[in-house]
Amino acid sequence: MGKITNIWPHDLLTFANNDDLILEKNPLPEWAKDSLSKAKIVVVRRGIIKNNLIPVGLRGYERNQRLAGFLKKSSIEKQYHPDYFIKHESWRDLPIERQKLIAFQALIKIAPLLADYQWGISGSLAYEMATGIKMVKESPEHVSDLDLIMLDLPELSVDEAKNFLAKLNQFGTHADVQVVHGENCFSLEEYSLGRAQEILIKTATGPILSDNPWQAIKEE
Repeated sequence: MGKITNIWPHDLLTFANNDDLILEKNPLPEWAKDSLSKAKIVVVRRGIIKNNLIPVGLRGYERNQRLAGFLKKSSIEKQYHPDYFIKHESWRDLPIERQKLIAFQALIKIAPLLADYQWGISGSLAYEMATGIKMVKESPEHVSDLDLIMLDLPELSVDEAKNFLAKLNQFGTHADVQVVHGENCFSLEEYSLGRAQEILIKTATGPILSDNPWQAIKEE
């Protein structure tokens, strides 16, 4: 994986010792113990890094199984940026039956459409590609979303954003696109609806509203 570089929200970090992870709930729920026994990996949350403690989240298999905490920077063993999985086509390392899931097939089909962009994948797909643990879901009731991270996406009009999303949402699952600049991001889907005069911007210090999200994510 190479040396640890700048740490951004959505990065996945691995570590060796549970003692290096400071979680906000003690004792740990059973799902958290199970998760840590399978893979010592967390996702970076948006927030300020203080005293070399990185804001992170631990996830379980279910949507409601999330736990916030902090990881000691010195304990990081591996770091996965969202674009790592695209550059390395990490889905190829999964068993064929997993590659055939709707979400992974959608990712494979989307990849050439975004060849000219700087982008990555987060969420359950990234987690499964990093760990090999079956996290991506497919059932009649639910198919895992594609959590796409678009880095420094050129500014789009509302209509252009609608067309851009339509291309990504034609493969059987929902593409949740976050436009990201540094620590800051906003939802391209919210912007594309054209309903709100102000769009929610997520920043390291908390959410803000802006009538020009493309400019705001570069300023905060």
